[in-house]
Amino acid sequence: MANGQRRRPRVVVLGGGFAGIGATHELKHADADVVLIDKHDYHTFQPLLYQLATGLLENNAVGHSIRDLVHDQDNTTVHKASVTAIDLAAREVQFAEMGPETYDYLVLALGAEVNFFGAAGAPEHAFPMYTLPDAVRLKEHVLGRWEAADKDPGLIDDGALNVVVVGGGPTGVESAGALAELYRGDFAKDYPKVPQEKARIILVEGGPEVFGMFKPDIREYTEKALTKRTVEVITGEIVESVGPTKVTLKSGTTFDAHTLVWGAGLQGNRLVQSLGLDLERGNRIGVGPELTVADHPEVYAVGDIAAITDAKTEHVLPQLGSVGLQSGEHAGDSIARRIADKEPKPFKYRDKGTMATIGRGAAVVQMMGGRTMKGRTAQLAWGTVHLALLPTNEDRAKAIVDWAGAGLTHQRTGRITVETEVDAKR
Repeated sequence: MANGQRRRPRVVVLGGGFAGIGATHELKHADADVVLIDKHDYHTFQPLLYQLATGLLENNAVGHSIRDLVHDQDNTTVHKASVTAIDLAAREVQFAEMGPETYDYLVLALGAEVNFFGAAGAPEHAFPMYTLPDAVRLKEHVLGRWEAADKDPGLIDDGALNVVVVGGGPTGVESAGALAELYRGDFAKDYPKVPQEKARIILVEGGPEVFGMFKPDIREYTEKALTKRTVEVITGEIVESVGPTKVTLKSGTTFDAHTLVWGAGLQGNRLVQSLGLDLERGNRIGVGPELTVADHPEVYAVGDIAAITDAKTEHVLPQLGSVGLQSGEHAGDSIARRIADKEPKPFKYRDKGTMATIGRGAAVVQMMGGRTMKGRTAQLAWGTVHLALLPTNEDRAKAIVDWAGAGLTHQRTGRITVETEVDAKR
């Protein structure tokens, strides 16, 4: 280096989700050059995607500018680019839209992709719930089906208004509950001539019960809450194929439905298959106690892409926002410590409980020690935890206003479609 200046370590963070943002924030004061790269210029608050898809929240309450989130970090540069290859031996990352980046430390926070488990037609016709475009596409599709059926009632018997939701975990249950409230509340008023009894919402779960990860009292409460909201719950069934207007289960049962929401599972970003690493279940990278990759102590894998074993339970942690944020923060802190010649610490997950909201006044929480909460108390706890996860005070204020407005008026103000000139010409 000219003039005897020491070259600062270079940290490349791939991914602007919970894990990537968490890592970057922890590197704010590190004596390093940090480069944060994501294929989008926004961070997605995934736990609230179903609220965007059902008109409860607007786009900017779920998507947040990545540059805004790190604007006060002088050591950080943000690029919008798609990763095409990673050479672990050469410590180099290649991109489609820019030149390669070399690194001294690498944080792999590339997230996950939807796992359709081989269901024929699902990649083409299903509506996943993992990205911001997924939620917007579902919202516009559902609104479009109701508008079409309102003009042509013959579409109703063809299944235009029926929705099949796949997966009895939090994503599926929350999506089914929110869609039911949208249907029976706002759409019942918006389209009074459409017979509500012909607009079905069907939740399909492969296991014997919904919310299999929860205690029996929560599972029973959830099924009752869904039934009260007119959601038909079908367990012990697996989707075999998905078409534009029909869903077929492996048992042979078919549903006329123009919409299938997929909330059944995730797998690690497909890029991990090219790294030459031994992958664990669901294409996830196994990591050590400090979240580093085997034989590559300079590489950290965090968030949905990583198989992180909880030191307390010895079980692999679920793909949740809280796991992503905490693991990303740990990686950033560990790198900062190493740069400062300090010893990094092993990762310890702080479990704030598993929770989900089923609808207005109906939510469930199961704490680490086994304690459970249901109803409005659980919904308050759910709201508190998710507000804390939102990246800025402005975002928290937006969410509070939207939630309070919906609670008082029972209206979802985001149920509009904005057609651009390009869309109109298609």
